[in-house]
Amino acid sequence: MREVSKPTLILSVCAVGILMAAGAMWWMGRTSILFVNGSERELRSLEVKFPGRTCRYENVAPQSELQCEGRADGDGNVEVSYRFDEGAELGVFSTKYVNSALGWRGSLVLRPDGTVDATGAR
Repeated sequence: MREVSKPTLILSVCAVGILMAAGAMWWMGRTSILFVNGSERELRSLEVKFPGRTCRYENVAPQSELQCEGRADGDGNVEVSYRFDEGAELGVFSTKYVNSALGWRGSLVLRPDGTVDATGAR
């Protein structure tokens, strides 16, 4: 077996550790939002936005679950805009904050009264 010097071994172990830490930080920065249409009505259109990513959907049935994922390219709130068949577009700004370093993983539920509830990681 080939002899490896202690400095080379230490540098190799440190390099692997740094790569693993960088990979974990990158993965933690992802934003993953599960949207649930709990409004008991079909949505003509739905848009879920956070900095750097917009997910658009058409004809969203009641009780549908949709996934919006990506990396935020800056700091800001999650914004939800939707339209029922018969009406004007409504906009709701969630209190959920996302940024590129920490992201956010959770669920947004559109309630029958038109409010949006947010929950933490699922």
